[in-house]
Amino acid sequence: MADPARIRDDFPILDREVDGEPLVYLDNAATTQTPTRVYDVFREYYEEYNANVHRGIHGLSHEASVAYEEAHERIAEFVGASGGLEEIVFTKNATEAMNLVAYGFGIEEFGPGDNVVVTEMEHHASLVTWQQVARRTGAEIRYVRVEEDGHLDMEHAAEVIDDDTRMLSVAHVSNVLGTINPVSDLADLAHDHGALLFLDGAQSVPNRPVDVEALDADFLAFSGHKMAGPTGIGALYGKRHLLERMEPFLYGGEMIRHVTFEGSTWNRPPWKFEAGTPPIAEGIALAAAADYLDEIGMERVAAHENDLAQYAMDRLSERDDVTVYGVPRGEERSGLVSFNVDGVHGHDLSSILNDRGIAVRAGDHCTQPLHDRLDIPGSVRASFYVYNTEREVDTLIDALENARERRDELVASDRFHDRFADHYRSPRNAGAIADPTFTKHSAETSCGDDGEFYVELGEDGTVAEIGFESESCAVSTAVASMVSEALTGEPIGRALEAETIVEELVDGRYPDLRRECVRGPAEVIAEAAREHLEEGEPAAVRTD
Repeated sequence: MADPARIRDDFPILDREVDGEPLVYLDNAATTQTPTRVYDVFREYYEEYNANVHRGIHGLSHEASVAYEEAHERIAEFVGASGGLEEIVFTKNATEAMNLVAYGFGIEEFGPGDNVVVTEMEHHASLVTWQQVARRTGAEIRYVRVEEDGHLDMEHAAEVIDDDTRMLSVAHVSNVLGTINPVSDLADLAHDHGALLFLDGAQSVPNRPVDVEALDADFLAFSGHKMAGPTGIGALYGKRHLLERMEPFLYGGEMIRHVTFEGSTWNRPPWKFEAGTPPIAEGIALAAAADYLDEIGMERVAAHENDLAQYAMDRLSERDDVTVYGVPRGEERSGLVSFNVDGVHGHDLSSILNDRGIAVRAGDHCTQPLHDRLDIPGSVRASFYVYNTEREVDTLIDALENARERRDELVASDRFHDRFADHYRSPRNAGAIADPTFTKHSAETSCGDDGEFYVELGEDGTVAEIGFESESCAVSTAVASMVSEALTGEPIGRALEAETIVEELVDGRYPDLRRECVRGPAEVIAEAAREHLEEGEPAAVRTD
């Protein structure tokens, strides 16, 4: 691959500082940075030929239409779709692409007796979508197990995929484990039983060669913002005969062929799935991103990411206090590494790293069931792209030194209200209570915290005793303590105002970047109170 130092010149944002520290951007699995030549497409479009597509007879509309159609053709070429633009639908993102298939195909065609198979490593965008399809159609949803080493259990896959399977939906690459799944084998397995294969390519299309026809995928979804492109644009590949068979799930202009007062008929693919004014500039910029990556070479991109991931795993293995998740060192993987440092919650570690200018992702990465499978509330993820270097990995590793001490310094700093620091150091009501009226598990929060509230009510409906257990960041632990202290002796209905209670206690001054960590435990205890008051019985008592 070209020298990353030269590639970095294409990304001016990498020259900026964060609180006086050089930016080390290691959150590429969430969003990659965009090179100048790609976002220059927007300026060119809006300065020279801004117009709606397929609507006007005038010259600007024609230029915009040609560029937009050529963008579809370019993306088809990028993923190996020989059917051209008729097999590529532009969407907002990969999530919308998944929902398009779920509603246009699954809702229409699945029913009782059918099943949909997904894996335990799926992103919520896939897992939740197919859960909803199953719920609405009466189909069954099944899960392929993930083994301890981060691989799919292919023997289990062969057991759960049967002649009643209508769809197998699988992540090409795990956004947590770095696993590159054996898509061709899975496609064969699905097709042998008459099922279709939906491939989530959000973590593969940006960083390795993907050929949908060689893989024999029936559908593929991916997003522009993970492949050096803009936000607000994604794509769905679908085999043409399947797209022709599917129903649209958005209606309006562009997607129609003929409209009368009695009814309507639909346009041909892909236009029947692109209702309304589409993301014109974004689609053209997505094609420019594909050009940029192809000039580097997708094989080189994949090799560079793997090299950095292997180097990061080697460096992390030097530390006794770090646990790394996913496929073993030495095995090819995508350019990401998920890990935890003993005794330091991921959100706290992310804040510590941010103080050094290092951007990583911490939490459950939209894979709560996978983290349950790993038996951890969340993890820290460093993810790499074409512009990252071994030196940046070294900066990350150096910043892990004395993480616990630096976490305590962070909590004691003037960035945190004194009450947060006090309740974190000396949590009130920590621990379970003997005979709770109800308990509430707090892993329902979206930020990777985990814990339990225990509430015992007196005969008058006041909180006689409250306790909590927490595997959470410093802020969430402090909030759980603050809420438990404030609610003791209060009517249970007061818990509905838990977030307001916390805000009043700290004068509305939340720690930097941690608002959702405040809201998480407050929302959980409020929800527990609401369930109890509405149902008139204990809420969601855990017995496991």
